[in-house]
Amino acid sequence: MTETALRLSRGIFRILLPILAITQVSAEPFEETRAPAEREIPIEPNGAVADAGWALGRLNKGGCMANASFVYPETTTPVRLYLIDTGVSDAGTWFAQNKNLKSFRSELVRGGNDPQFSTVVAHGTQMLSLIAGPETGAALGTPIHVVNYNIYPGTSPTTTSGRLADAIDRAIGDHAANPALRSVICIAHGSSYPGAQTGILEGAIQEAVDAGITVVVSAGNEGGNASSYIPGAYGTRSGIVCVGASDLNNGILPSSNTGPAVDLFAPGQDVRTLKLSNPQPGSYDFASGTSPASALTAAAALIQLSINPTLTPAQVEEALTTKAAPSVILSQTAPAELLVQVLPDPETDSDLDGVNDILENFFGSNSANAAIKPVPMAIARVSGQARLSFNVASDLFNPATPYVLADGSTWKVWMSDNLTDWQDATTTGALSPGTAANGVIPMTFSVPNAASKVFLRIDVTLPPSAP
Repeated sequence: MTETALRLSRGIFRILLPILAITQVSAEPFEETRAPAEREIPIEPNGAVADAGWALGRLNKGGCMANASFVYPETTTPVRLYLIDTGVSDAGTWFAQNKNLKSFRSELVRGGNDPQFSTVVAHGTQMLSLIAGPETGAALGTPIHVVNYNIYPGTSPTTTSGRLADAIDRAIGDHAANPALRSVICIAHGSSYPGAQTGILEGAIQEAVDAGITVVVSAGNEGGNASSYIPGAYGTRSGIVCVGASDLNNGILPSSNTGPAVDLFAPGQDVRTLKLSNPQPGSYDFASGTSPASALTAAAALIQLSINPTLTPAQVEEALTTKAAPSVILSQTAPAELLVQVLPDPETDSDLDGVNDILENFFGSNSANAAIKPVPMAIARVSGQARLSFNVASDLFNPATPYVLADGSTWKVWMSDNLTDWQDATTTGALSPGTAANGVIPMTFSVPNAASKVFLRIDVTLPPSAP
C-alpha cells in the first residue's frame, strides 16, 4: 500500500479584490510663506511611458527572473495614502473595481497666480494604478483611503518645490485631524537640477516624518548621485525612503540616481500600468524610471502599516529593508542594492481552488487560475522501491542544489509506514529530473522500501526571511 500527502506548516489565506468615492476640490491659493527662490525650483514626474509587464512578479520573488505571477497579502487595518502628484482620473469606473479603495479625495494645490483648474492627470493616475489599481496594483488586498494633492495646476507638466512643500503641509494637517489612520506620502517626482537644495522642502518632509507619516520619494532619473537632487537627497534621514529603479535583470536602471541617499530599489523599467485611454482588462501602458519604483515601494509601505499599525516611519523603512531581496547584479555604486518585496501570506490560496499558492508555485501550476491545478502526483512500487512521480516548476529547480529552490525555499520527501513516525527520505532516495517542458520538470523520486505499506509526503519550507 502506498499513499502520498502534502504538508505545509501554515493554513489558508484568502485574497479579496478590493469603492472609490471620487471628489474633486479646487482649493484656494495656499498662503505663500516660502522664499521665492525655493518655491520655484522646477519639479517634474520621474517616469516615461515604455513597454512590458514583469514588475509585480519580481516583487514576490526578487531573485526569480522568470516569475510573472503576483500574489498580494490581504490585510485588514485601513491606511491612508497621500499621493502628491498630478491629478488622478477615475478612468470611468476602473478604480472603483478595487473594493479596498475606501475613499478618494483630490485637492488642487496652487499659488496665488496659478490657474484654478488642472488638466494634467496621466502621471498621478499611473502611480495610483501601481499602488491600488485593478490588475496593476501592488496593494490590492489593503484597505486604503486616498488623498490626492494635485500640484500641477493648469496644463503644464512641471510644478515647483513650493507647491510640493505646500502639499506636504496639507498632508500633515489632514493627518493631525485624522490621526487614527496610519499614513504614507508618495512623492514620485523630483528636480532635475543638481544642487537645488531647499531647507523649506526638507523641513516640510522632516515635519511629516516627525508627525508619524512615512515618506517615500523617488531618487530621480539623472543617472547621478541622488544626494544632489531633491527630494531624493533627503533619503539619508530615517523614515524617508528614497527609491531607485531596477531593470529587467535586477541591475540598476542606467537612468536611475544612486548613492548613499538611496535606501531601496524597485522595478522601474517598462512597468505595467493602467492604460488611461482604454481602461479595460488586459489593456496597459508602461512606465519607466524612479516614479513607478517609488509607487510600488509606497504600496509596500502601506501594506506594512496595515499589518502593523504601530510602526513608526523609521520602523516601516526598516521592515522594507529587512524583507528586501538582494539584487542579482550588484554594482559598484550601490554594493548593497536591495529590491523591495511584497511577500504574500505563506498559505495564501489566491484562486481559492483549495491548493496553496506555495504548492502551486512548487509544482509549476497557476496560482491565479482556479481552473488550473497541479498535475497529481503518482506513486508506485518498482523493484523494492517506492517511486514518486511529480512536477517541479522549472524556474525554481536548480540541478546543482536540487533541494534548495531558486527563491530560497527548501523541500524534502518524507516517508512513514504508520503516519506517525517520519524519516527524511531524501537521505536514502534518489531524485531523477526529466526534460523541462511547458514550465515544469518531471521528477521521479525513488527510495528503497520493502514494508507492506508506505506513506510519502512532500514538505516545502519557506526561506527564513519569509513571513
